[in-house]
Amino acid sequence: MTARATKNKFENKWLHLALLVASIAIAYSKVFHAGFISWDDYEYVAHNKDITGFGDGNIAAWFSKFYIGNYHPLTVCSYAVDYLFGGTQPFVYHLTNIILHTCNAIVLYFFINRLQPNKIVGLFVALLFALHPVQTESVSWVAERKTLLCAFFYLLALLQYTGYVSALSFKKMAVVVLLGLGSMLSKGVGVALPLSLIAVDIWLLRDLRNKKVWLEKLPLLFISIIFGIAAIQAQAAEKALGMHGAGSVINTIMFAADAYVQYVVHLFVPVSLSVIYPYPREVGWVEYLCLVAVISIVALAVISYRKKWYMLCGGIVFYTVNIALVLQFIQFGECLMADRYLYIAGIGIIVPAIYYLFVWLQKISKQAVAVTGAGIVALALLIMTFERNDIWQSDLDFFTSILNTFPNSSVAQYSVGALYTRMGEYDVAETHLDKAVQIDPNNYKAWYDKGALHLRQGRVDDALDALNKCLAIKEYTKAFFSRAMLYEGTGKPALAIADADRVLAEQPQNARAYYVKADCLEQQGNIQAALDNYNEAVVYEDTEPLFHIRRGLALAKMSKYPQAINDLNKAVSLNPNNGEAFYYRGIVKYRSSQNPCDDFNAALRHGYKQASEAIAQFCTH
Repeated sequence: MTARATKNKFENKWLHLALLVASIAIAYSKVFHAGFISWDDYEYVAHNKDITGFGDGNIAAWFSKFYIGNYHPLTVCSYAVDYLFGGTQPFVYHLTNIILHTCNAIVLYFFINRLQPNKIVGLFVALLFALHPVQTESVSWVAERKTLLCAFFYLLALLQYTGYVSALSFKKMAVVVLLGLGSMLSKGVGVALPLSLIAVDIWLLRDLRNKKVWLEKLPLLFISIIFGIAAIQAQAAEKALGMHGAGSVINTIMFAADAYVQYVVHLFVPVSLSVIYPYPREVGWVEYLCLVAVISIVALAVISYRKKWYMLCGGIVFYTVNIALVLQFIQFGECLMADRYLYIAGIGIIVPAIYYLFVWLQKISKQAVAVTGAGIVALALLIMTFERNDIWQSDLDFFTSILNTFPNSSVAQYSVGALYTRMGEYDVAETHLDKAVQIDPNNYKAWYDKGALHLRQGRVDDALDALNKCLAIKEYTKAFFSRAMLYEGTGKPALAIADADRVLAEQPQNARAYYVKADCLEQQGNIQAALDNYNEAVVYEDTEPLFHIRRGLALAKMSKYPQAINDLNKAVSLNPNNGEAFYYRGIVKYRSSQNPCDDFNAALRHGYKQASEAIAQFCTH
């Protein structure tokens, strides 16, 4: 076989695609056994009633609601598709994520091959994109489906755009706009697409002095502005804006420069990766050095355009316009950086790096060296990704990895503390939460988690103190709810109602806040108002037996026995092992002159000991 035949065989696209699929499957094989992570996965899937069907109400919710500070109806729709096939089994959601990631790598492969003729370059760009360990956050985290789906439409739009440039067809550009819309309906970062097309123009050697090159993007830019505003509103609705407070405009710029450079470093040196990257405590020499580096990179983009190093210039532009959205100029969340923000932006660094490696070595007839070197890098990244996926196996692995990387991060400390609280290891939890508030006394979430811990411990005064400190820093809805429950349980119904109302002002569909308010109104003797709030609780959470039990008892107090028994029947049907439901149904039956004894006996069989007194009183003849 001749050398040329061997080369052609290695450049076979089907061989390349098979290699991509197989390598991704190996790198992410551990994820098939992973569960959900308590950071957002449950809110998006297990606790999200909007994904349980495809009725008009579900679809309306997808397009009208914000979910955890995001507007992404197509992403929620994709969860509904997963739910249709697998309910709340994590495997189905992880499988979909991995399939989407594989599709993104394949689309990227074809896109790169439209930019330049060497299919091996396309292969290794796609491999490094697919196997880099920074991508695990987007792929292995169910809650980051939005990044994958956004990238899927985004990359398809880039690929379609190359077809538009070759034909200048209105229909092809219309498809680009539709794909861009799909990207933005999946995640807000899709709004960078119009500017990314300028980078593609540079890669395709288009004349940027031509007004048409700019005007053709106006429809997509207009849509991007709309979705950009929606993304900001979604973050504001979650009260996620300004959570850190970087300080002055100068500090904001310096921290942005730090992040801009760190992202590039993480692509070339993927060590000490983390799910979160806290803000530096202050601006120091590192930030000034990063600012110089950013200025130098921008200058390099200008120089490379003039020197006609278009692949480098386009890469810098592509990286910059995509990463600029998440450099915290508009501050959201608690952290400076996150690996998922490199999912699309990193392509701008990978493309010129691989392209120039092969161009340089081809000039000295050493393409085999480039293939070998890039292959070794791809294999190393595969192994690193395979190992990094250990952190997605459980909450403990996940949060411990953050703490190991940033032990002096208040966010890391309170996250681990909250996990140990849920695990019932209260002493360990308290150690981490104390550390969190020592590191940052103004971290309201740390104080909230301390309050939640002390509530579980029964330390009412300590819990109230921690929740008050949280609310003094920020009016946090979860803290209002926890304090409402504290007041409810300590005989302060008026204070509990006030806090429940604060919760309902922010979350008008919060069933449990209605329940707390109803219980307190009942404590005050206002049965009708209590019943009204129990009704609201049931409307928004019909599957909670306790709500039906308490509404049934309120109805019984109003002598509405048939309706009361209907509610208690519902409670029994929801949980046939609920001794309390049987007991109270027996009480209501007795009051309405029906035989209660079967229910009292059932209550006792299911462990409700109070039923033994009722049996002795009402069922012994």
